[in-house]
Amino acid sequence: MNGLDQIKAVCIVGCGLIGGSFALALRRAGYTGRLTSYGGRRSAALAVERGVVDSLEESFERGESCNADLIYLAAPIGGIIDFLKTRSGQVKPGAIVTDAGSTKLEITRVARESLPDGVHFIGGHPMAGSEQTGVEYARGDLFDRAVYVITPDDQTDTDRLDQFKSIVTATGARVVTAQPAEHDRAVALISHLPQLTASALASLLGADHDGDMANRLLAQRLAASGWRDMTRLAGSSWSVWRDICLTNQSNIVPALDQMIAELSALRDALDNKDFNYLRELFGTANQSLSEQREVHYRKFEQM
Repeated sequence: MNGLDQIKAVCIVGCGLIGGSFALALRRAGYTGRLTSYGGRRSAALAVERGVVDSLEESFERGESCNADLIYLAAPIGGIIDFLKTRSGQVKPGAIVTDAGSTKLEITRVARESLPDGVHFIGGHPMAGSEQTGVEYARGDLFDRAVYVITPDDQTDTDRLDQFKSIVTATGARVVTAQPAEHDRAVALISHLPQLTASALASLLGADHDGDMANRLLAQRLAASGWRDMTRLAGSSWSVWRDICLTNQSNIVPALDQMIAELSALRDALDNKDFNYLRELFGTANQSLSEQREVHYRKFEQM
């Protein structure tokens, strides 16, 4: 028995890459209940057309109660918050509502204010994805060996928490729990800062950037795998990242301050020909990377 045995119907709200992959992962795990999609006319219909879900969820537009036992909110953060504010009254008592948003504190706050008594909210964030978006890129193995952060708070029902952990584990992911505020501080450093850094770096070769145009054109011709690896995230959609920046600004700014301080120290070291500092920087970075690889190695060994 696992958490899926108690779930008869699942509604995916925002059936794109993450929502669609969650649905496919449930099917791969042996889930035989009803899967529906809601939100975004094209994506919801495409999810049905591609067999990712069984049908459209029509209850919300009809003003009826949704009979889903699990509602999975995979829209952009603004869409998740809007759903919670406008559709919470249509969620049936006893249902689990979870989300896959990249920030947790604001979503959790709105969920607690909006969802009626008897509905169980459990925040979540799968640390998996791609710069590609859309249900057409959904894969049943997207969560395999990926960290899936679940963010309970002091109002979370422990039995429903255990049930949802079981469901997430069935998708192939590894569950890590954190408080919503802890999650937001951590992802500002390891997700949001890299995205903004990659976007800023890619913009240096843009036509609108000040500088030597001839040199930029040559740099574009010379750019190879190192540049592509560093700037891959720059292809991400602003429509997604706008909401992330809006809801986690208080943590992103300190992370940027740390990065700016590191770059300023690096610039000063180069200006002063302080190559001892540079050697120590490389040593620290190598050690940090080695430690991170060891963490991931242990994670996979435990699965």
